[in-house]
Amino acid sequence: MRIPYFLSAQLDGTQEQVGNPKDTSRLEGWIGLIVFNVFVWVTVVALDIHLLAFEFNDPGTQVHVLQIAALASVSAAAFTVSLFTLMHYCSDDRPFSSGDGKEARTLPPFATALISGGLKATLGFSYLLLLLNNAPDLNRDSPALKILVAQVCLKHFGSAMALANARLHVYTSTRVVSATA
Repeated sequence: MRIPYFLSAQLDGTQEQVGNPKDTSRLEGWIGLIVFNVFVWVTVVALDIHLLAFEFNDPGTQVHVLQIAALASVSAAAFTVSLFTLMHYCSDDRPFSSGDGKEARTLPPFATALISGGLKATLGFSYLLLLLNNAPDLNRDSPALKILVAQVCLKHFGSAMALANARLHVYTSTRVVSATA
């Protein structure tokens, strides 16, 4: 199964190493994809939905609007990744992976912008929610404050993982560059 580089650059780059039992890079790649990418973003979306449904559910407040913006931003990024993953697996030539020795096509600029912009925007909206210290829902003992702090941490980590996969396409090619050149 050829994984698109934008989901896991490590798995895309290790497609030809399937038969080597001493090579653990595929296992590491699957752990990175499932645990540190998919689970992180599923948790982020679940916490965003929880905050919108149970903590910031008064439509007349700033925190409600900011939470809608945070959820919409992460949803736009998730939709873009899902759409291009679906396009990858519906295509016969698997255009976004290089596992068969060919060069993978990069995502169109608008897709990269939607993904990275959505991830940065959702993080920014979570920061704005944290900065609203005078909001009645955000006192020191509130569960919303604890969830927001966890959100900021998870969004930073998840964004770093997503952006690393997007930029590592260059390193998955089969070309080797000499260190003395």
